[in-house]
Amino acid sequence: MNTMTEKESLKIIHEMIAASKGNLKDNSFFYLLWGWLVLIASITHYILLRIGWEYAYLPWPVLMTIGGIASVIAGIRLGKKMKVITVIDKAMMYLWWAFVILILIILIMTSMKKIDWTATYPLIISLYGLGTFVSGGILKFKPLLLGGIACWVISIIAFFVAPINVLLLTALSIVISYLIPGYMLKFKEV
Repeated sequence: MNTMTEKESLKIIHEMIAASKGNLKDNSFFYLLWGWLVLIASITHYILLRIGWEYAYLPWPVLMTIGGIASVIAGIRLGKKMKVITVIDKAMMYLWWAFVILILIILIMTSMKKIDWTATYPLIISLYGLGTFVSGGILKFKPLLLGGIACWVISIIAFFVAPINVLLLTALSIVISYLIPGYMLKFKEV
């Protein structure tokens, strides 16, 4: 039976910490991908509604499908690249899978007319807040925490503005909660 020396144990611990820190930077890809896709979908939907196009909603299913495919591919690649899957990695994975399931529930209930479509965006903005707030807590990254809180404030405001303007609030919430923290996380020295 082989026993590890103290030096070998410390080396393994340091390698795990370094792997965990590298994995945190990898999270920026997903914030930036979804941030840009939601921003483009929100603004494009808003513009198409303003010009009166009948299918103004189309940027959402097109861009979200692209994002889903890109996320799966990136997730598989990152999974193969990871040497160690930490508790932080697992927590983030469960959080964001729960987020996706809740979004799907909201969208399905909206399509079945159980939730009014004007409430859909504020509810989803609230979920952006939940995801980024919890992620910020897990990662100990204040910009995500603040982005989550900002989303909650924006979601409340979204219940009181004209429905078309909620698209602009969606764009604002995604810039504050995904794009700014995503770029900060990408360029953060870890």
